[in-house]
Amino acid sequence: MHPTTLRRAVRLTCAALLTATAPLAMAWGPQGHAIVADIAQAHLTPAAAAQVSALLKLDGEDRLDQVASWADDNRKEFPKTGGWHYVDIPLEESGYVAARDCHDGDCVVAKIDQFSKVLADRSASPQDRLLALKWVVHFVGDVHQPLHAEDHDDKGGNTVQQVYFGKGTNLHRIWDSGIIEQQLGLPVGPNYSIDRGQVAVAASKLDAAITPAQRAAWAPAGLLSNIDTASIAWADESHKLAQVAYADLPKRPNDNWSAGYQAKAWPVVQTRLQQAGVRLAEVLNEALGTP
Repeated sequence: MHPTTLRRAVRLTCAALLTATAPLAMAWGPQGHAIVADIAQAHLTPAAAAQVSALLKLDGEDRLDQVASWADDNRKEFPKTGGWHYVDIPLEESGYVAARDCHDGDCVVAKIDQFSKVLADRSASPQDRLLALKWVVHFVGDVHQPLHAEDHDDKGGNTVQQVYFGKGTNLHRIWDSGIIEQQLGLPVGPNYSIDRGQVAVAASKLDAAITPAQRAAWAPAGLLSNIDTASIAWADESHKLAQVAYADLPKRPNDNWSAGYQAKAWPVVQTRLQQAGVRLAEVLNEALGTP
């Protein structure tokens, strides 16, 4: 074997082994969740913004992006909530079927419905509503990540080893953070830290690119009263995109596919982040606006 070929093979093998032993990726990375939260924050009504502020102050916070990844950061505190972050729709199926895909309401579709209603309940305790707010902010983001709405016997793509722009990773992690990092230059630091200022700038640019027609189509008035069916529709959107995400994968990890895949995947990721932000804003406005 040529020395260059040998070095490349060793690098790819080591990268794959390192990735295989890494913790399973979660949802969007902290950048994606913060972008969704920032877009939503920019479009809260004054009444909703005041209620969000009052609830967040119970935790010593003042912005949605500060709690957007709370549900991932505190999984050890809530060990039975892992299944709440996704919905296992078989990849080859056309869409969501509750009896098959959401046993005992243990999936992101059902939890968006559940916690949106708690958030809107003025008789619920402030602490319960704060907890519901943090779940809703996170789960609306989660359901828009395509690999959170599919099941291909590979842990949501976590066991699909790839090399993306020279780095060993897996398919789920590519969609969580890799595509965003490559396009926007927003890396994740130690302990999943991010530069919130840089993320806010990126979110503002994505927000500005959304047309009024898109906002109206993505989040029509009355969304909260139909949140059970809306969350299913969002999951079905992600599921169809997951089928596309799996369609162009190399059979073996290599360095030659990344640029082409990025060019196809980034527009999808961009739209999903924008849709999640717009929809989250509408849910919060309707749940927390003036009764």
